Amino acid sequence: MENVEKEIKNLREELERYNYYYYSKNESLISDVEYDNLLKKLEKLEKEYPEFLNSLSPSINVGSSLKDTKFEKVAHKSPMLSLSNSYNINDIEDFTKRAEKIIFQEKSEKNKIDYVLEVKLDGLSISVIYENGKLIKAITRGDGVIGEDVTENVMQIKSVPKFLKKNIDIEVRGEIVLPISKFEELNKKRMEANEEIFANPRNAASGTLRQIDSNIVKERELDCYFYFIVNPEIYNLSTHREALDYIEKLGLKTTKIGEVISTTDELEKRIEYWKKKKEKLDYETDGMVIKVNDLKLWNILGNTTKSPRWAIAYKFPAKQVSTKLLDITWQVGRTGKVTPVAELEEVEVSGSKVKRASLHNFDEIERKDIRIGDRVIIEKAAEIIPQVVKSIKEVRTGEEKIVTPPEKCPICDSILEKEEGLVDLKCVNKHCMGKIQGRIEYFVSRDAMNIIGLGEKIVERFLELGFIKNITDIYSLKNYRQDIVGLEKMGEKSVENLLNSIEESKNRDYSKTLYALGIPYVGKFLANVLADKSKNIDVLMAMSEENLLSIDGVGEKVAKSVFDFMRDSTNISNIEKLKEFGVNFSQLKESKVEKDIFQSKNFLVTGKLEKFSRKEIQEEIEKFGGKNLSSVSKNLDYLIVGKDAGSKLKKAQDIGTIKILSEEEFFNMINEKN
Repeated sequence: MENVEKEIKNLREELERYNYYYYSKNESLISDVEYDNLLKKLEKLEKEYPEFLNSLSPSINVGSSLKDTKFEKVAHKSPMLSLSNSYNINDIEDFTKRAEKIIFQEKSEKNKIDYVLEVKLDGLSISVIYENGKLIKAITRGDGVIGEDVTENVMQIKSVPKFLKKNIDIEVRGEIVLPISKFEELNKKRMEANEEIFANPRNAASGTLRQIDSNIVKERELDCYFYFIVNPEIYNLSTHREALDYIEKLGLKTTKIGEVISTTDELEKRIEYWKKKKEKLDYETDGMVIKVNDLKLWNILGNTTKSPRWAIAYKFPAKQVSTKLLDITWQVGRTGKVTPVAELEEVEVSGSKVKRASLHNFDEIERKDIRIGDRVIIEKAAEIIPQVVKSIKEVRTGEEKIVTPPEKCPICDSILEKEEGLVDLKCVNKHCMGKIQGRIEYFVSRDAMNIIGLGEKIVERFLELGFIKNITDIYSLKNYRQDIVGLEKMGEKSVENLLNSIEESKNRDYSKTLYALGIPYVGKFLANVLADKSKNIDVLMAMSEENLLSIDGVGEKVAKSVFDFMRDSTNISNIEKLKEFGVNFSQLKESKVEKDIFQSKNFLVTGKLEKFSRKEIQEEIEKFGGKNLSSVSKNLDYLIVGKDAGSKLKKAQDIGTIKILSEEEFFNMINEKN
């Protein structure tokens, strides 16, 4: 019994510490899923041993104690409850069954409840009070009963009107967020000023709202979305969907996502839809909220001490989680850049298992003060590459080890060098197997030659066996067919598919082949530009730096890089051998242009698009004879803008001669000219 009491005490202290850092310091020491698991463990123990239940327990109270607040404390007229969280889609069915059982008391096909599905914003909860249509008070959640008066700061948020469209008394609740586009701008400025960057938009929004200087709030351009009316029945509203519409009529902003759904199957389908769609939103959302639509049923279903029974939050797989950093290994890339890689205790991030993550460079390790043995936060950048965000210094034991940079290449043992003004350590040995492997992996990647079946492990194995020594040897792998078939996990069918993919790669577009060569500073866009201008590799190899500089979009750094690359004896030899194998190095035919309605016209796409992807619009531009540029200049004819277009739109407006188009206007142009 003594051990149980001690465990409960330790869990409470741990949760209170996490609450304090989250609500008062704007720091997430652990992920939501880890926090919720600890909370569930505490709730289970308190249920099994009620004699240890405490009214101050985190299982009963919401939010933080506000012990370090700089703002005046204000009591909420109506408590701000928190939602119960679920990470399992099956819990949604349990939630609907429970609600239907309480409401109807009996099973029947006719007994159905409508639900409203909304996005769950990952920001800072706020309650805003209007009297006679005028904003008079804005209060943070706090501990759910008492919050902070942040009225002056909320007044600086454009999407929170100081006056409503109706002169009424009302209390509305919502979420303050920092748009992702603004978050990226803010962190860029902070990096340039050598200031610590924010870990995520939620922390940035929370930290901004708690600034004493309200001008900082105004500068950072916070946003706010409303989703709840306190005592909605006063305004003759009978459903939550009506309440959302009423909020908009008052001139308040909503996400406009509030789908009325009557079946669990449809709820699950729409949750899956939004799980993918959320990436196109300009605010962070960590899940979906399901609410009973009929407001009368809210009173029947009631609340627990901290959560309503008429709503539940389904959380998406965590983007950020914490785990232990076991070690740091050093990886050599195709350019010789030596990159630190975090070796981690396996953990699940965004639905996949992760054991390794990027640390970028040694300067980044020093700046973030990351040590071996640290508890670290990791996330998936752009939902693909795991990276270490920060170390959790607050839980250090003193046994952590400071990281020192390597002096020699971990692959070939050559002395590493550091170019003046650059942060990266580099191996300059041309024959380093790490660099060779990196070049081969780059050459066969999806955006380059797209050779399916030549993954990292296979390339490494083929190098060890001597089947390949450089990129040109890929096209001789058919000579080792029988040897490859004998390898583990390489059956006849796998080998046949691999060799077919190698043959098919010979016919890739000239621009893809150029990109695959790995010319420094030449990405997919510039590879397209160079291919379009040169038409074949011989012309490109003969170009002087002056010729290259005359190409729109090519600067001095790129021109020198291309010029030097095309005069390196090893590169020349590789290109000649690839030609002999039949790899395409010319534009066999002009790109398909249906009509030259955009001939000699330059386009640029910016901002978040709603109906089409950026790639789809760029393909349409090229299909009709236009050209895609990478930046705003006087040569630009049209700028196609989506939401939150930012600096490129402003620059185009300043130039004055560039025509600004929406997605719809762009496609109307095509229709009119066709």
